[in-house]
Amino acid sequence: MDNQPRVTAIITSRERFSYAEESLRSFYEHTELPCRVVYVDVNSPQDRWERLKRLGDELGFTAIRLNKYVSPNCARNVGLRFAESEYVVFLDNDVDYTPGWLEPLVACADKEKAAMVGPLYLHGPLDEQVVHMAGGDMEFSGVWGTREFKQTQRYFMKHITEVPEKEMRRQQCDIIEFHCALVRREIFDRVGGMDEGLLTTREHLDFSQRVLDAGGTVWFEPESVITYRMPPPFALTDLPYFMLRWSDAWTEDTLRHFANKYGIRPSYVERVTKNRKGRQWLLFEQIKQYLPDSLGESGTKVVKRSFQKVEPLLNRAVVEVLTFRDEPLQWQVHHGSADRTRAKVPAS
Repeated sequence: MDNQPRVTAIITSRERFSYAEESLRSFYEHTELPCRVVYVDVNSPQDRWERLKRLGDELGFTAIRLNKYVSPNCARNVGLRFAESEYVVFLDNDVDYTPGWLEPLVACADKEKAAMVGPLYLHGPLDEQVVHMAGGDMEFSGVWGTREFKQTQRYFMKHITEVPEKEMRRQQCDIIEFHCALVRREIFDRVGGMDEGLLTTREHLDFSQRVLDAGGTVWFEPESVITYRMPPPFALTDLPYFMLRWSDAWTEDTLRHFANKYGIRPSYVERVTKNRKGRQWLLFEQIKQYLPDSLGESGTKVVKRSFQKVEPLLNRAVVEVLTFRDEPLQWQVHHGSADRTRAKVPAS
């Protein structure tokens, strides 16, 4: 263990498979600090899995293939079984990186004794310099069972030039996101693993709160910069997982679980409508490119309204098909031939 890297990167699917290879190449291009890499594949198409194995041989990472679609928190828990390092950094498979992004996160954790550290999160292509989050806040208020909950992503969707210079400094915050989150591994001994009752959303809020409740600290480190590459585009083979991942059923279960866990008013589950609109917006942005120009703006609006009425029924049907036969979770492991940092392989 003396010569093992201090960090294990656990990369999981956020909502699609088709950006994974590009994201992995960006990771290796911009990561200089020695780091063990574990990629958890959640039942992507077989040809994509074969490409991941070849890429693992080329770049030197361990690829773990699960036998079914699972939530990101479930995939993170599987990845954690392969982490023996001082730190883990959770990453989504649709992230682009900037040079030296990892070192500032580790430096912050070392100096501040932080339990969690997050970077400056951008949104979209790097050259657009749009902020996704520069640290975040959350607040609970009221009486248990009817509590209100509010969370804020600082400077969300602002251009980076709109963020005051005084805010672009290392500082404590309440939340960071799993697009990129460095976590001191020993904190899991105090708070446990990821809550697999959270299937679609609230995962970062829950884990950050558990860390804070355990006396750990959460930090924003703007010297580290990554960007989240939100779809579209999708590959057609992305869509079943995307539809399940953001389904009304998974979202409703998630919000009800989160509300019960933190004593939030039951009507919090009404947020499912907001998630549905987000899902429909992303899907329609993909569909729009195939509509004939002759439809014009008014015709496109008619198609969009029709799509919004039909899509929830389609979503429900997709979920029923995908969850009709729920098999026990299993996985296979492929150690890239260039991986010199492999950990013991836990049993599935």
